[in-house]
Amino acid sequence: MRIQAGIRTGIEERFILVSDGYNNHYGGRQEWFPEAASPKVHKYGCGIVAAINVYLYLAKINWISRADYMILVREFLSMYPTSGFLLNTGIGILPWQMSSYIKRKCASAGISVKSAWLGRDGIDGMYEHMKKALENNTPLIWAFFNLKPSHKIQFYKYSNGEFRDTYLDAKSIEHHCDKVNSHYVTVTAVIEREVDDKLQRWVEISSWGSKYYVNYAEFEHFVREGGGKINPVNLINGYCSNILIIDKS
Repeated sequence: MRIQAGIRTGIEERFILVSDGYNNHYGGRQEWFPEAASPKVHKYGCGIVAAINVYLYLAKINWISRADYMILVREFLSMYPTSGFLLNTGIGILPWQMSSYIKRKCASAGISVKSAWLGRDGIDGMYEHMKKALENNTPLIWAFFNLKPSHKIQFYKYSNGEFRDTYLDAKSIEHHCDKVNSHYVTVTAVIEREVDDKLQRWVEISSWGSKYYVNYAEFEHFVREGGGKINPVNLINGYCSNILIIDKS
């Protein structure tokens, strides 16, 4: 899909398509696991999905069946026994687990990578790190978090030349408006375009097996809604709302 009047910087190969036999999904979906099951992958498994998405791309696996994808999720759980506890308590997967998984799986495929969670840097300069990783044909993991549950970030769909905050879901035949407070996604591109002489920066992501876009200016506001940069709330938000960079060594 071409973004009108915009410059796209992103991964070069096709992103992972996951087939359920009827549709191809843009990356994995945690909702494929039963809602009542334990560990609670359905509700808190977004970090596992993001890590698997990155590994598959780096391993040049651009198509996989839903069944095989779910096997990888179960493998992740077996590799990190504490992950079940973290999912059941609502904490979710931690950056070091995602980092370790990607490095281990890539190593088994003969790929050497390094990783870094940039939380200590806050969000100053984060966009530039994100863009540089994409210029090197490497997707990355982006976390959203705000200590106040009422503060959420909007996900957009691109349709008919516009980024739209609501969209018609063809399967359920109803309009959706997707916002999150705490979530991991996979970043596949950034798009920069001029609108009314102002630069807009949009980030293309994979979440819930679909392609979305995030307005980066709205993300900065989402992180800093608690006050000034040195506000303790914002320091925590800035550490947790950050990126996991994977470098091919």
